[in-house]
Amino acid sequence: MPLSVRVTDLSSLELLATIATTGSIGACARHHGLSQPAVSARVRGLEQRLGLRLLDRHARGTTLTTSGQIVLEWARPALDAAAALDLSLDTLTGASPAQLTIAASTTIAEFFLPTWFATLRGRLPGVTVSLLCHNSADAVALVRRGAVELAFAELGHIPDELDHRPVVRDRLVVVVAPDHAWATRQAIAPGDLAAAPLILREPGSATRSVLHNRLEALPTPLRLVPAMEFTSATAIKNAVTTGLGPAVLSELTVLDELSAGTLVEVPVSGLVLHRQLHVCWRRHHRFSTSAGDLLDIATGSGELGSPDGGVRQP
Repeated sequence: MPLSVRVTDLSSLELLATIATTGSIGACARHHGLSQPAVSARVRGLEQRLGLRLLDRHARGTTLTTSGQIVLEWARPALDAAAALDLSLDTLTGASPAQLTIAASTTIAEFFLPTWFATLRGRLPGVTVSLLCHNSADAVALVRRGAVELAFAELGHIPDELDHRPVVRDRLVVVVAPDHAWATRQAIAPGDLAAAPLILREPGSATRSVLHNRLEALPTPLRLVPAMEFTSATAIKNAVTTGLGPAVLSELTVLDELSAGTLVEVPVSGLVLHRQLHVCWRRHHRFSTSAGDLLDIATGSGELGSPDGGVRQP
C-alpha cells in the first residue's frame, strides 16, 4: 500500500520543525536558503493536506498551535530517520556532504569557529558550513532533535542522553563603567554582586546559567534579580559603558574594552566563574566526513587551557 501524500512531504515537516526551533518564518527561510513566501506557501500546503492549522502568527514571531506541536512530535522520528539515512549513505559512499549545519553559543561562534572553519576548508575545500548562533539551551535543543549534527554549548546545558567532549574553557568577569563605585575596589563580595542591578544575558544563555549556579552553590545561597536582559553581548557592553549597571560577560568579549579602559574588571572574592564549553551530538550518531573533521579540529584545538576529562568519547 503506497504512503499517503500527507506523510511523504518530509521537507515541509522539516520546515515546521525549524519554525518551532527558531520561532520565526524568516529565520526558517534563512536557514533553508528559501524566501519567506516560499516557506509560508509550503506550510500552507501542509496544513491543507493535513486539514489542520499548524501555526499561530504573532507580532513577536510564529509559534506552533497545539495541533502543530502534536504533528511535529509524531513527525520527529521520521525526520530523524531520514536524516540518519542521508548521513549513512554519505558514509557508505565515502562522500562528504556539500553543507554542514551546526549550532553554537555566541562565545564559540564569535571567537573559535571562524578559525576552525578555516582549518576545515583546508581539509575539505568544497564544504559549506551553515552556523546557527543561539544560546546554549537552544543550541542543544537543535542537536537533540537532529536539526544539526553538532552543537557547541556550556556543559551544564547538555543532558545525559547526548555524548559530548570538552573543547575550550572560558572565564566570566564582572565589568563596570570606569566611574562606577566598584571600579576602584579591590574586590566585591558575592552578596554585593547578587544585590546589584545586573545587566545579563537572557535565560538559557551559558553565561547566566553559570553565574546562577555558582551563586546558588555558595554556603549561603544567593539569587540573581537582573535589572535588564539582552540577547547580545554588544548591547550589554553598551549598557554598562553608559552607566546602567554592572554586568557579567565572557572575558573574551571584553578584552578590547578592558585594554582601552572603557570597562573595568571587578574581582569577586570567593566566587569561581570559569566555565567549560563542550561539543555535543546524539548518541550513536554516524558522523558525516565534514562533521567528523570539525569535531577533531575543535577538540584538538587546546585553546584556553587543557579541558578536564571524564566525559564520554564517541
